[in-house]
Amino acid sequence: MTKSQFNIKISKDLLIRVKRQAMMSGKSLTEHITDLVTNSLSENDIENYNLYSVNKIKDFEKRLLSLESIVKNREYISPNFKPFTNLEAINCTKFMRGVFNKELEKRNYDKYEALDDLLHSIQIFDELTKPFYERLKEIMLNDDATPWTGKELNELTGEDKCNCSIRKGLISWTGMTACPSQQEICDKGEALVSFL
Repeated sequence: MTKSQFNIKISKDLLIRVKRQAMMSGKSLTEHITDLVTNSLSENDIENYNLYSVNKIKDFEKRLLSLESIVKNREYISPNFKPFTNLEAINCTKFMRGVFNKELEKRNYDKYEALDDLLHSIQIFDELTKPFYERLKEIMLNDDATPWTGKELNELTGEDKCNCSIRKGLISWTGMTACPSQQEICDKGEALVSFL
């Protein structure tokens, strides 16, 4: 390996500390500084690469779930879009709660811990407002809670029925690979949970 000279200006105090460190490690000043720079670069490269990879995977997962949702829900892309009805909202509520409870049993989770975990998955796709968060909390934690209404789900989804952030969050949180389409959930509700 060929070597090059590299001059830098540092404070006298820092130079004294680096020289002392080099002597204590039994290395020359050049060897010690070379090791410090090498270690610093490799650690940062690994951390930056790992962070970049994680962010890239999350972005890819988000895009893939959006595409899957659109493909599975082609019927909602037409101009004849029909918003959630109250009956569909009730079925969606039962499906959400059924998936949540099934995952609770599988992971042996505390309900509150599970809800926080689920919320992180939902927030990848959309930031729930406080009223929607409170309603989700009520629905998931209280078996006697009033189900979602059609109006609430239409407002939550921005009337983009096929891109419900709660559905996508549940898919991400549970790792479901074959989640029913939004229309199937609207039509059949909790009856679909046993097939997951």
